[in-house]
Amino acid sequence: MEQPVFEGRPGKLPHWASNLEEHVDKKLLIILRDGRKLIGWLRTFDQFANLLVEHIVERHIIFEEKVFADIYLGTMLIRGENVCLFGEVDPERQDGLTEAPLADVLAKEAQNEASDGKKGMDLFAEAES
Repeated sequence: MEQPVFEGRPGKLPHWASNLEEHVDKKLLIILRDGRKLIGWLRTFDQFANLLVEHIVERHIIFEEKVFADIYLGTMLIRGENVCLFGEVDPERQDGLTEAPLADVLAKEAQNEASDGKKGMDLFAEAES
């Protein structure tokens, strides 16, 4: 009793896919379930919302300092269930971020994660008391 993916719309995309179709060959920001932020060009997708994205970079942002660094990843096939959010990048809009050396951004990111981890442990310890 398998249902067709395109239920009763032969030759047409499902309703949800029309949004993806509008973004083919456009530069997108994609936020994944694990929190990673990817920027690249959407080339195609399938009925499961798996995305083929080219010239993709993983963007690391330090919001407090308004800086970022990119790691080039190339071409990726992103499984649809891992996508939380995506949107078109406007090339003419300034985002207020300044590019910084990757090593500096990753070090600051690790430092922030370590301090957040300590805060979380302190909260857990207080809850046990």
